[in-house]
Amino acid sequence: MEQFFVHLTSAQPMAFSINSKQIGWIEREYESIDLLVSREDFILSCFPISESAETVSLSFSAKISAKANKLICDSKNITITDYGKGHFALNVLPMTFPRINTRTPPFYKVLGDVMISVNNSIINLSNGKNTLFHPLQTSIQNIDAVNSNELILVSGKTPNEKDYNLFINRNLQVEFEGTADKIEYTNNKIVTLNNVGDIARHGLVTTYERRANGFHQTQQYSVYTQNDPVPPASDAALPLAFMEAINIENYTLARSYLHPSLSTALQDEQISAYFGDFIEVTLSPDGNPYNLALSFASNPRFVKIYHFTVKDNHITDIDTI
Repeated sequence: MEQFFVHLTSAQPMAFSINSKQIGWIEREYESIDLLVSREDFILSCFPISESAETVSLSFSAKISAKANKLICDSKNITITDYGKGHFALNVLPMTFPRINTRTPPFYKVLGDVMISVNNSIINLSNGKNTLFHPLQTSIQNIDAVNSNELILVSGKTPNEKDYNLFINRNLQVEFEGTADKIEYTNNKIVTLNNVGDIARHGLVTTYERRANGFHQTQQYSVYTQNDPVPPASDAALPLAFMEAINIENYTLARSYLHPSLSTALQDEQISAYFGDFIEVTLSPDGNPYNLALSFASNPRFVKIYHFTVKDNHITDIDTI
């Protein structure tokens, strides 16, 4: 019987079974379980083996379907990537919920004719004519509500210290809801900053402008959260730093990693077209830092692997494998 090569990874420590038979466990993000499975449907069960002060993790199972020589799963907690030649990476995300002691605490405030209360992670607003029940997607601490120009702003902090803002108009309609590392509101404009967490330490700035039917994104650009880009620690980190710069469309930084002769020979549009519309960049399965896997949207996702030649602290050539 033909088989698939499955490389199982997890975002948190978990034990796994296939069709009720235990296959092993993972304790660290860089670990994986590598196994052969028959080319037929199977049930993957995931069991958390660690505790968190902020969240409760639940065990869950998902059906992995084998169709047309592919592995497919509709679960939002399992991402499948096709590496070709029968190799599939299955990455498992935990199914978590806030612990009771980190849920949004009760809150009550009156702003003019509007009464605002929070109970059991539901924001309730009422002005005598209209009522809004708005569920929170995460727990919020230090919650407050204020009048902000023509809007009501409900704000707070998430458990990981991000800003939370909910803007509601006088008709009790939600015009904006967002979570970011930093949120500012002035002159009918909302500006958010999210740390990307890449090698260069980019931050992504997004601007939303208020219109008749709410806030709409009008601009997005990158900045350096430490004033200047953090350089790669070694030549081996250059390919990843280069692709992270491409991913955030910072071609000026990306070109600084290329050999001058290669940089001058290419337009930004050519660089973008060469790599295509990828959604994620990771090391290739062989772990070689000069081989990077670019993932593209599909079910399952598929990858293209690129090899980078580095010499004298610059990328001198890029080829597909």
